Amino acid sequence: MRFSSAVILVLCGLLVGCAEPRQKAPQQEDVHYILGVSYLHEGNASRALQEFHKAYEADAHNPDVLVGLGRAYQLKGAYADAEGYYLRALKERPDDSLIENNLGALYLDLQRPDDAIHYFNKAASNLMFDRSEVPLTGLGYAHFQKREYLEAINAYRKALAQNPRYDQAHLRLGETYYAMGKTGRALGEFHQALKLNGNNIRTHFQLGLAYMKENSSAEAVQYFRNVVRLAPSSELGEQAEHYLELLQ
Repeated sequence: MRFSSAVILVLCGLLVGCAEPRQKAPQQEDVHYILGVSYLHEGNASRALQEFHKAYEADAHNPDVLVGLGRAYQLKGAYADAEGYYLRALKERPDDSLIENNLGALYLDLQRPDDAIHYFNKAASNLMFDRSEVPLTGLGYAHFQKREYLEAINAYRKALAQNPRYDQAHLRLGETYYAMGKTGRALGEFHQALKLNGNNIRTHFQLGLAYMKENSSAEAVQYFRNVVRLAPSSELGEQAEHYLELLQ
């Protein structure tokens, strides 16, 4: 499973300038950029790429366009291209926490946790960044990839200190407790995550696993069924179907 969708704040300057007075028509690259953002929100990375490349032809140095290209290529699994565009965006806009966060998420996808830790730390240490819970959660998961569970827990708790309602931090903290064999604590975090975001299929799936480990078959079946109902054709949906066959 890719982790990036959980921690990326999609684009740096989302619809920049929309609040300005209508003194002039938008530039052509702005139109293509806005369309690219719209296609990303729809999950259509291919159409987003087409629009961002049109914006890029008009302005090859616009960091927002470069980040858009990076995000779209990342969603397509073209990680080398994504890395190149993110790094170019960071060169155009140094020390930008959103770009650093996106790079960290990309390196999680690439199973390069040390590189992810570097960029998540940079993003989280920016005192002017008002969403520091996002890179802190990414930082925790990078440590989780390295099986550095205590460091992961510390990062997740820092994220929750910034925003107690950030469901991804609760979910990832629960996964860490689960990996450590602390299933009771894991269940508590999973249920908190579910209260904050009831449609996250991974939370339902992790609850199914945790209840299965606790030999609570009825509860496990309930949450695995939720996964199948919410996302029947997804990878987690297929795994949930397999567990349901074993439990019923």
